[in-house]
Amino acid sequence: MKIDVADLKKTPGAQIELSLEGTLPSFEEEADQEVTLLSPVMAELRLKNVDGVILVEGKIRVQVCLCCSRCLEEFSQNLEVAINEAYSDAGGLQGNGKEQEGGITFFSGNTIDLTAAVRENLLAELPMKATCREDCRGLCPHCGHNLNLGECGCRCREVDPRLASLGKLLERE
Repeated sequence: MKIDVADLKKTPGAQIELSLEGTLPSFEEEADQEVTLLSPVMAELRLKNVDGVILVEGKIRVQVCLCCSRCLEEFSQNLEVAINEAYSDAGGLQGNGKEQEGGITFFSGNTIDLTAAVRENLLAELPMKATCREDCRGLCPHCGHNLNLGECGCRCREVDPRLASLGKLLERE
């Protein structure tokens, strides 16, 4: 997701708004879970030139496919993430978009590549333990049946050994 900022760099105080659509490489290496992008990444951005620093603010939207941590079923989720980044022209430095100083990412030339920033912001927004719904019942610990689809028929009632003597009291009645 690259943006041409040649005109913006020339005019301090200038501001532009734009919409971008693009794709991102896979998140497999960075994410602790399997994540598949189901839609292109949509970005509504405002870029401002503030004393030679290009401020990028806006929202990123994408639909992802995640695996539920309770029932292991795949489900889709819409993510909407705010992005706030600052970029500065590296001038004669070897800026490649990865060097940062005080929260400012350096770039060279007239193009800012937002791919890394968009990926980082989306990864930060992913849930640590994705669930298909709030009341997901998960899998039966004995037979592995998805309890969201109905009861499995297992009659296993595990009782905490510390409370087993209380269960014996109920059997006497």
